Amino acid sequence: MYWQYPYQQYQYGGNVLQAGNIQQRTERYYSEDLLQKNIGKTVTVYLTFENNKQWNARQVTGKLREVGRDFILVKDRQTGKDQMYLNINVDYIVFDDAPATIADGYDPD
Repeated sequence: MYWQYPYQQYQYGGNVLQAGNIQQRTERYYSEDLLQKNIGKTVTVYLTFENNKQWNARQVTGKLREVGRDFILVKDRQTGKDQMYLNINVDYIVFDDAPATIADGYDPD
């Protein structure tokens, strides 16, 4: 780690590295971990599609139905259809309500 101090003792407890009063998570989390905690919530997804004159930029609002490593499934509010979007096209996601966070008792197993 780039901020280790040579004069402090480090103790490994669970997935948190402790050094005095300094704590850092040792486990990595990804966007799908956060989205998985928020299945069923209403989201607005902003997407861009390169070299596509018809759908250069798109915005979809609906219920988050499923999350995978490289895709999200959203039930579109306007059409009522489930639509799958690849993460490579997703610019960002806005939650209508406060999202559940990974710190809210997240257990990946």
